[in-house]
Amino acid sequence: MRVVMRIVFDIGGSVLVPEDPDVEFIKAIAYELIKISEDHEVAVVVGGGKVARKYIKAAKTFTPNETFKDYIGIHITRANAMLLIAALGEKAYPFVIQDFRKAWEVIQLKKIPIMGGTHPGHTTDAVSALLAEYLQADLLVVVTNVDGVYDSDPRKNPNAKKLDRITPEQLVEIAMEAESKAGGSGVVDALAAKFIQRGRIRTYIVGKKDAYHLFDVVRGKHSGTVVEP
Repeated sequence: MRVVMRIVFDIGGSVLVPEDPDVEFIKAIAYELIKISEDHEVAVVVGGGKVARKYIKAAKTFTPNETFKDYIGIHITRANAMLLIAALGEKAYPFVIQDFRKAWEVIQLKKIPIMGGTHPGHTTDAVSALLAEYLQADLLVVVTNVDGVYDSDPRKNPNAKKLDRITPEQLVEIAMEAESKAGGSGVVDALAAKFIQRGRIRTYIVGKKDAYHLFDVVRGKHSGTVVEP
């Protein structure tokens, strides 16, 4: 096998499990990942999404401990990761990977390592950016419920403009501005954006529609945003 690239995929939990598991999407993305892995080294990080947020909200009733609530979210991400492992079958390592060195070892076995959350205080966006940096990945693909990076929140501003190409520095600025607003959040959180900046990681940020065609996405054929160091 001639390896062209090493690629990390960051798949948002709200894309994989919007309310209930999106079985058809999981099947489709598993097929695409297997196809990509024929020519590339692939690693995947899966988020917790809306399900994790519901559990964390419920936990607030019982405890103010933020680290404890982070661990609840981490467990949800790993449950979502196991769904993808099941869909990938023999191509995936059969257990959720919990550290970067193990992910590297699994890649050497020609398997796809699937991760969820790792440490309290780190989102899965941050985990995926750190993993990409650790693996010296050629590409990070972020699959989210927004189809790219906008100059303002498209869910609140109908006139928001999508940015086709930005620098890591611009991504950090946009992410920090989004998080500075009450209840605000960006397509990628500020910590993840800073890791992307530090690692000078080429990143594609795409929506669910593009994710059905990940094989094309890694070849640059998508309607999302390119973060170009």
